[in-house]
Amino acid sequence: MNINKQNITAYILAGGKSSRLGTDKGLYLLNGKPIIEYVISQLKPVVTNIVIVTNNKEYEQFGYEIIADNIADNGPSGGIHAALKHTGTNQNFIVSCDMPFITSDSILFMINNSTGYQITVPVNNGKFEPLFAVFSKECFTKWEEIINNGTKKMMDIINQFNTLKVNIDNNPLFPKSLFLNINTPEDLQKAVDKLVDKCG
Repeated sequence: MNINKQNITAYILAGGKSSRLGTDKGLYLLNGKPIIEYVISQLKPVVTNIVIVTNNKEYEQFGYEIIADNIADNGPSGGIHAALKHTGTNQNFIVSCDMPFITSDSILFMINNSTGYQITVPVNNGKFEPLFAVFSKECFTKWEEIINNGTKKMMDIINQFNTLKVNIDNNPLFPKSLFLNINTPEDLQKAVDKLVDKCG
């Protein structure tokens, strides 16, 4: 299936400062380049519309539209709420800003499997990865109602929708490194080592 790049929007969640890294994760330098730039580089071949969800104006340097959370202190579910409220397309790919090893092929795989579902989320070794998933705009009203009722945990929300859970174990498009998040200095070192391996 070939998607029309105009019919999907990618939202990068760049929600806040990491207490363990001391700066916004997406702005942290990995081999001299902000981590979010690795994410953007893999989104660009797949989608035309890229938006960054953040309250930090420093992200304006990348040249994309910036939107803020409408509901403060709600974590990723608040970022997704902002994206679903903002979007003008039915399909929306949501990704975290701190995943430097995602690929265009893995993004395309998720989008191509999302037809007919409100949410399409990968399952990685039994763990759901809702920050590398496709969300339909039609989720917005119910999503807002759920988080306004106090539910914050992502899977508690996602399980209330028509959700396709895609098992990506042993799928060559999804190597173990793909879901490496940068939360700690140790994670950052793992990422540096991985880049060295790729280049070497």
